[in-house]
Amino acid sequence: MNENLHDEFLKIVIELNKLNIIPLLLGSLGLEKVTNRSWQASDIDIYLIDEEILDHRYEDIQKILIDRNYVKSLDSYRSYIKDDFEVEYKSFLDFQKLVKIDKEKLNLIKKEGVLYYLPTIEQFIEIYSSSARDPKRKEKMQKDSEKLEYLKVMGDQW
Repeated sequence: MNENLHDEFLKIVIELNKLNIIPLLLGSLGLEKVTNRSWQASDIDIYLIDEEILDHRYEDIQKILIDRNYVKSLDSYRSYIKDDFEVEYKSFLDFQKLVKIDKEKLNLIKKEGVLYYLPTIEQFIEIYSSSARDPKRKEKMQKDSEKLEYLKVMGDQW
C-alpha cells in the first residue's frame, strides 16, 4: 500500500476537518484502505458529499492545497499536484449520476484524529461494476475488472 499517499491524504483531511468538512475517499487509495491490499494507488480522489461546500468553500479548499505547496493542474479545474502527489476533489452528487450508492451507509472512519468516509465492500463492488462498463475508462478497464473480481471474492467471504 502507498503509505506516503495515505499520510498525505490524512494531512489534507486534518485541514478539511477544521472547516467542518468530512470528505469521502474513493479511487485506488480508498480501495487499499478497505481491502488492506496494494492497488498501486497513484493519486488521491477526494469527494465532497455536501454540494454547498463545492459551491461556497472552493477558495477554502484551494487554500488548503496551496498552503501544502500544491499547484493547480492545467489538466483539471479541481486537480492539484505536488512532487509525486496528485489530489483531485470532486462532487459526490456528480459521482452518483454514474453510481448509485447510499451515502447514509458509508463508513465513517475516525483515525489519527481525523474524520472521513469510506465505501463499504458492497459499495465498492457497485462502483467497480459501473466503472468496468464505462467506455470512458477503457484504458483502466482491465484494472477495474481485477478489482471487481477481488471484491466479489472478498464480499463472498463476509
